[in-house]
Amino acid sequence: MLNLNRERIDPPDETLDSLQELLASRLLDGESHTEYQLISWLKQPSPGVFQSDALGDSLSLFRCHFLVMHCLYRLRNQLLVERAGILKIDPLGVRLFDWNTGFSSDAEQLAQADPLAQYYLDLSNLSTDRDTVEQMLRGIWKQAPSADQRKQDLALLELDANASETDIRRQYRRLAMKHHPDRGGDIELFQELLAAYQRLSV
Repeated sequence: MLNLNRERIDPPDETLDSLQELLASRLLDGESHTEYQLISWLKQPSPGVFQSDALGDSLSLFRCHFLVMHCLYRLRNQLLVERAGILKIDPLGVRLFDWNTGFSSDAEQLAQADPLAQYYLDLSNLSTDRDTVEQMLRGIWKQAPSADQRKQDLALLELDANASETDIRRQYRRLAMKHHPDRGGDIELFQELLAAYQRLSV
């Protein structure tokens, strides 16, 4: 079991390999799993990767999140290299698709230009200190979008200025389903919708 409360954490390669294999086994069902669901499963006595109170402290919560994302991005890259599957990682959930779903070339292009992957694949970011994590959680690193940007994002989602968080989430899901590449949708529009939703969710 990983001790996430130590001042420094440097998990050995075999621990990361084991976590990646566990996540891969969990995703084999082809269902969409939220990050919270994955972490909750990893906290259970079996597989018992994280302590039961792992989400109770800001630093251990960040480390849980980082390790899961690190291993998911490693898994995504491995699957792409082996042409064994396509791992979709987005705010609505993580889902494993068969390689022959028709959007494998798009998935490869997305993986190459993914700044989040670059961040999470850099294990030195796991050593982010408690003060910095606290700042991140208070939103210091997340700037609220400007009024103009918000207006543009709402227009892209076909919503007005009075849209609630629930309206935004529901409309994003509807449009994402409609324009998803594996349903024949336009990948650029899908990416724009995802970016707009992420900005509006800050």
